Amino acid sequence: MGQTAKPLLIKRYASRRLYNTETSDYVTLEDIAGFIQAGREVQIIDLKSGDDLTRQYLLQIIAERESRGEICCRSMC
Repeated sequence: MGQTAKPLLIKRYASRRLYNTETSDYVTLEDIAGFIQAGREVQIIDLKSGDDLTRQYLLQIIAERESRGEICCRSMC
């Protein structure tokens, strides 16, 4: 992971919609999970306040996938 590319910037609007600034379209949590699985670094910010929401959304993605049984602890075996 020696890449120094800038992270993919996702902006969250007041309506809670997530906007991909690279492709100029709206994305879902599943889209963001796909970006991460593809090796992209993602940063999610609140458009109004400028707060970094990345950690909050990553935790939400993990929790949703875990509740569906999609996450296991293979790396711990």
